[in-house]
Amino acid sequence: MNRLLLYIILISIFLLDCNEESTNPSEGFYSISGKVTNSTGPVANAKVTVDNKANWETVTSATGNFTISNVSSGDHTLYIEKKGQDEDFVEMNYPMFVNTDLTLNNLVLPIPVRLYPPINIKQTEMTIKWNKTDAQDFREYKLYSKDTPGLDETTGELIYVSTSKNDTSFVVENLIPYETYYFRVYLMNEYGRMGGSNIESAPTLGGNLIPDGSFEDSSKFGEHWFIHWGDGDLSYDDSIKIDGNYSLFGLIPYSVTLKSTRSVQLAAGKTYELSGWGKANGRTRSGTYWVGMNIQGNNFYQNLWFCVGPGNTYDSVDIDWTYNSRYFTPSENVSVVIELQGGFDRVWWDELKLEVVE
Repeated sequence: MNRLLLYIILISIFLLDCNEESTNPSEGFYSISGKVTNSTGPVANAKVTVDNKANWETVTSATGNFTISNVSSGDHTLYIEKKGQDEDFVEMNYPMFVNTDLTLNNLVLPIPVRLYPPINIKQTEMTIKWNKTDAQDFREYKLYSKDTPGLDETTGELIYVSTSKNDTSFVVENLIPYETYYFRVYLMNEYGRMGGSNIESAPTLGGNLIPDGSFEDSSKFGEHWFIHWGDGDLSYDDSIKIDGNYSLFGLIPYSVTLKSTRSVQLAAGKTYELSGWGKANGRTRSGTYWVGMNIQGNNFYQNLWFCVGPGNTYDSVDIDWTYNSRYFTPSENVSVVIELQGGFDRVWWDELKLEVVE
């Protein structure tokens, strides 16, 4: 029995020594107490640590109060973190010098930043909004995006930075149709991160990626197209058409190339169908002896001809509505513009489409 008792005493002394070494005390031990609040009142269940050490860790009570005992003297940092239910969180840190018991009653966390579901969702853009912070030491919002749910500052792409508290929305452009995007906002002060929002996501729309490819709204023509090369009198024709109310008609003195005003994002590995109708009448103009459409980007090109003439300038043709289509699969993500080309006296385009093959 005496040997067993002696063994227990020795083990107890050894464990106490190890515990004291893990806190690395200097001149003495003190308690740190305080109250954590935000603009709505006490903050309960917030994690509070000194120097992020497990033996100096606690959580706040229902009234926001906490106490951490046996803190050694010297320079330390008090860390406070409050997590929400949707991966949102707020955090603050306070440098402090400890040489006596401390009571800290001015520990104020900002209200968590809340990201709202995306709105105004289109094929290549959507609007992201979040609530305004009440942080007194606000420096900036940082908006991150990714195409998978695991999103933080290291895995996401930084797409927007705002230094105004009131600037709480951003229109994300140049997105890929049929793709789901994830977003998260981080709140910063001059010392670093103060919090992160919940994660919100939404898929972009599908359908025809050529704006008004059926040419049904003449008031939108200048919004979607411009003459890139050549010249011509362009109008919406309500008498010669494939479907709907109009087609796009060009009275061409030489030859013409139209370009879309905005680019379209194509995704690697997705299969697309490019299709449409064309019609031609009159003499061949210059070296452009077709009515067609093409899409082009950096090291990327796909063309589609509807009407093809004999190739000799001034030869006359009368080619009725002709349909054509083709399929293609980009090997990498690429931003493209759409071009329309016509090289006869009179040319028509209608029902132009660029769609993902489901």
